[in-house]
Amino acid sequence: MSDLSTKEAFELYENGKHRRYNLLFSVNGGAFAIAKLLTGEAGNAGVVLGKLTLSELSIGMTLFTVVMIADIYAFGDKMRKNHLPGAFALVGKIVLLLLGVLVCAAWLLVGFGSGT
Repeated sequence: MSDLSTKEAFELYENGKHRRYNLLFSVNGGAFAIAKLLTGEAGNAGVVLGKLTLSELSIGMTLFTVVMIADIYAFGDKMRKNHLPGAFALVGKIVLLLLGVLVCAAWLLVGFGSGT
């Protein structure tokens, strides 16, 4: 399997998972806050910053979220296969994928919602 003890592998898994989820939520949360501050009223799909529109920002953040979900999934799967057979089981995969779907849906609503 590996040269890591179970304790070391678990710490590596938890730290890596925490860092990845933290990056996912920090970037998305910051982008949501900036989008809100720069666009003003709800339903105003104008320019966010420079020539960047709210719909372009939402597409970019949706793609970022998809890439981060894929990275977290790959990390968890690799840790399960190489170090911790009991880690990143079906429930963890479902939670990760549902979080990704929800965040992507939120961004698409921000960029393309009806605004009402």
